[in-house]
Amino acid sequence: MLAGKVALITGASSGIGRSTAVRLGAGGARVGVRYRSDEQGAHKTVAAVQAAGGTGFTLQADFALSGVAQGSGWPSTLMPTRSTSW
Repeated sequence: MLAGKVALITGASSGIGRSTAVRLGAGGARVGVRYRSDEQGAHKTVAAVQAAGGTGFTLQADFALSGVAQGSGWPSTLMPTRSTSW
């Protein structure tokens, strides 16, 4: 259903965000797990997505920083982390 789609979930390190990421991954979407400071939680979410049969990657970003959520392209503060699996 979601094959070929990419979903970026903010706040996916736990709770509702994690559940959403897992459901979207199980449905075939490649899931980007955005975190601000809980890197370990983000990696756990990606592991849960993979356990559900999906693919995922982590992104570290603080959207409270000026300019991060504006403009086009990838802001320099929103970059894939080392563990990113494209």
